[in-house]
Amino acid sequence: MAKKNPNVKPGPINNSSLFEKAEQSISENLKIWQIAITLISLIFCFLMFDAKVSIGHDDSLYIMAGHKYASNFFGYWYSDNAPLYVMFLALPISLFGLNLMLLKLLSVLFFVLSIWVLFSAFKNRIPHLILITSIFIYATNFFALSYASLTYTETFFLLIQSTFFMVFFRFIDHLPEKDSTFSELGKNALKWLFLGFMMFLLYFTKTVGIGTFLAVAAYFLFQKEWKNALATVVSFGAIYAVIEGLKKVLWGSKITNFAQSNILFLKDAYDPSKGKEDLAGFIDRFFGNVVIYLSGRFWEILGFKKENGEFPAPLAFFTVVLLVIGLIVALRKKQKYVLATALYSASLLGITFFALQTSWGQGRLVMVYLPLLLMVMFFGFYNLFNKKSNASFQFFYFVFLAIFLWINTSTTIKKASKNIPIVKKNLIQGDKFEGYTDDYKNFLMLSEWCADSLPKGSLVASRKAPMSFVYGRGMEFYPIYKVNFPRDADSILTKLKEQKVTHVIFANLRLDPKRSGDVMSTIPAGYPSIYGAYMDQDQKSIINTMQNYFSPVAQKYPLKFELVKQMGNDEEALLYKINY
Repeated sequence: MAKKNPNVKPGPINNSSLFEKAEQSISENLKIWQIAITLISLIFCFLMFDAKVSIGHDDSLYIMAGHKYASNFFGYWYSDNAPLYVMFLALPISLFGLNLMLLKLLSVLFFVLSIWVLFSAFKNRIPHLILITSIFIYATNFFALSYASLTYTETFFLLIQSTFFMVFFRFIDHLPEKDSTFSELGKNALKWLFLGFMMFLLYFTKTVGIGTFLAVAAYFLFQKEWKNALATVVSFGAIYAVIEGLKKVLWGSKITNFAQSNILFLKDAYDPSKGKEDLAGFIDRFFGNVVIYLSGRFWEILGFKKENGEFPAPLAFFTVVLLVIGLIVALRKKQKYVLATALYSASLLGITFFALQTSWGQGRLVMVYLPLLLMVMFFGFYNLFNKKSNASFQFFYFVFLAIFLWINTSTTIKKASKNIPIVKKNLIQGDKFEGYTDDYKNFLMLSEWCADSLPKGSLVASRKAPMSFVYGRGMEFYPIYKVNFPRDADSILTKLKEQKVTHVIFANLRLDPKRSGDVMSTIPAGYPSIYGAYMDQDQKSIINTMQNYFSPVAQKYPLKFELVKQMGNDEEALLYKINY
């Protein structure tokens, strides 16, 4: 029998308010609601399925890192960010090889399971109206669904996050009403350590998860449970110390600091010469990100704003006010589950806003908290409208929810209808490149050709080596992400020869995916065609890192490049052999 929801008051249903009638009706069919929302989300996952890797190439980077773990688990350490997800990828890659579709289906599984587990964590703990609307919006949200089939860390993190809330809520349900005594802490030491382990898993999946133990400690402080707050810090610290020790034993000198954490201290993530950020810069960064994410990305994800629109500061302030109202109401109503949710979201978002450069502004960084933010926001409105004496007042709450549900669902349906023809070609007709623009299609087809046709031992330089790796079915590519200095031809050739680079791909990869990356330039007589991009007057139409990197060689030794293969005639990709 389902646990009784404390938000549903007993009494004859005919004399109940609209809220009480709705709560009781949902309560009687709660399992059906949970199954239905999960199945609807699963259907949308396949309607929104993306059989390709992202042009952002981070998902390809995770696959490549997982492949390295699969090849030599204790001989490799992933240092770009928290490594748990890529460590996990080593398992399916070890068992089934580099199977992109299988890895994507695992991401779908993580996403759907996260919905089921999150529903289970909050059911009978918050009003049912808030539960089903928040979870339904999350489960059918176009932006969340667009990541459900990608191999980013988001779906894996969502599942760990949902599991954490289930564990934490069950944990606090069994704590005494008052602060634990030291004797009780000792008796529950294993439970505290397990909670510490769950908090560490979030951190080991995304570095921002470090804020979890701060949120849990803050929760106990709000409850005036000082010993429990101390136990939170101790349990997390103990697990952290043990696992860090194991890491040093198992991986030793291979471990380096997260490359991402080093970048975060820079003023410009792409230009270290600008120096490191100071305190004033971090404060500016924080408020800049508040505006970007809470006035832009959050409402874009919900479908209320067009993508990449303006970021009005008043809207960010309005969003913060709504969330703060939810937090205050949770405190006044002693709703510990909403309070914990609000503190968790505030802690992890606060770290995100301080840490990340405003130039990034990626929606996925706030998307993972979407259902949690909605719960906090809806809880404030729920209590505002919860006036039994005024049924028409409660009716407006349903109108409020209907607006959110309609805009979210209609946006998803529009996105899905556009995606279905692409999915058919990808999965039914076997065209794995359908959906890419010509620039990426030619680049990835050429990467695949390299794996099929080049002599064994060839090493090809690529601007997006992880993407080339995935479509080259595990062939190693040499990454070139930036232009090195000094830029003299002989130093460049010497370095490439030492690294055993044999070929290089030059592609017209668009800077703006919606605009053509064709380069219309006059190439000097005697220069190879790669020099055309470097001669582009604006140098804005394509990602010209490769052309800039090799331009000193092209100027001094134009005959060093021998054309091997051209893929495509429009926004073509070119493969050159380097004749040292």
